[in-house]
Amino acid sequence: MAEVRLIRNLKGILYYLDTPLLDFEIRERELVRAEDLSGGRLFPPELAVWGVSYGNINAFFERRTMKEGCMFYHEHLKAIGMERFDFDEYIRKNNGNNNLDNYWVKLPDGGARCFRDIAEHNF
Repeated sequence: MAEVRLIRNLKGILYYLDTPLLDFEIRERELVRAEDLSGGRLFPPELAVWGVSYGNINAFFERRTMKEGCMFYHEHLKAIGMERFDFDEYIRKNNGNNNLDNYWVKLPDGGARCFRDIAEHNF
């Protein structure tokens, strides 16, 4: 069965390196708050080209996750402490980081404090 990759509830600030870009909150699959903190500067393509919406934020995070069925998928989930895939939890576990670019999310309930913290933790 295919995994559902829709963010249910997520609140945080999207960063590019140390630059805050977007303070947002998603509640029950609805974007309830989005404050542009950078004048659209440095936004990822999904937001810069298509605009800030629930669907585009979801597409941004979906692009950043391992796809179901890829090599070592289940080993990856176990390594980050997940028995089964949960999109919200997956994003929280790694602060929305994917090690291929410099975007990450500062979460109100903890996690990394800046991009360097994530990089140090992941390498």
